[in-house]
Amino acid sequence: MRKIASVLILISIALFTVNASKCEDDLTNQLNSGTVCQSTDTACQTALNTLLQCSVSCSQKNSSDSAIANCVKTNCSNINNDTVKGFYNKMIACFDSVLLFSALFVLVSLLF
Repeated sequence: MRKIASVLILISIALFTVNASKCEDDLTNQLNSGTVCQSTDTACQTALNTLLQCSVSCSQKNSSDSAIANCVKTNCSNINNDTVKGFYNKMIACFDSVLLFSALFVLVSLLF
């Protein structure tokens, strides 16, 4: 029974790893390609810059992924622009999948 549980957890970790990596790549590609906001939408650009500055500030103040995620959730959620709010929600979902991956990794290490 323990072997089956271990195999299922390893499969889950593999799936979450792929999901988390794809999620981060998608967000990075959106930022690099400039597709989050239209070039003429200055309100969106301003909101996105504010979100990115807040996120960078959180990553400079914290060292662990969970602390950065909590900081971003707490301090960077006051977004008025719907487009940037959607990007923020994707970013939070990405954080959550990375944190879930970390938790599963710890669980597997405890099994062995």
